[in-house]
Amino acid sequence: MEARPLRLFFGLPLPPEVCDALARWERATPGVAGWTRPQGLHLTLAFLGARDAGTLPALEACAAGVATRHGPLELGTAALGAFPGSRAARVFWLGLTPAPALEALAADLREALAAAGETFDARPFRPHLTLARFRPARPLPDVAGPAPLSFKADRLVLLESLSQGGYAAVRTWHLREV
Repeated sequence: MEARPLRLFFGLPLPPEVCDALARWERATPGVAGWTRPQGLHLTLAFLGARDAGTLPALEACAAGVATRHGPLELGTAALGAFPGSRAARVFWLGLTPAPALEALAADLREALAAAGETFDARPFRPHLTLARFRPARPLPDVAGPAPLSFKADRLVLLESLSQGGYAAVRTWHLREV
């Protein structure tokens, strides 16, 4: 019997207090269906897609090297937005304030994956937290965003998307302390 492929991506988990604050905001925001689970909120750095478990050692080697070159990040939330756009939103998201260190981490990870011959979604990196998914697409809800949140991201995680909409950490690397 062949093992099922793993649906994988690299990301940064959010601290529990940030997830809790966003969960409170979601509960106080009427008229939005399709919220993501607050405990699953994360920042995706590179989406890998379906992979055989045999590829894990190469992916882990890429991430281990990257984690040694980057320290913890100070991040903050910004404005709401949508993909592909506000008139026909499929993904409702919360953006992040510009952070050169985050851009450098994402670029380094993607360069390491490419150098190792690993495929990933090569669309430009747009740092955001997915708040809700809409199927079918609909206009972006007219809601006030949450109060700005600041947080520290100190771990790079290889995550698996689970069939019921959750995520499981496959492996975690601490970003080096500087």
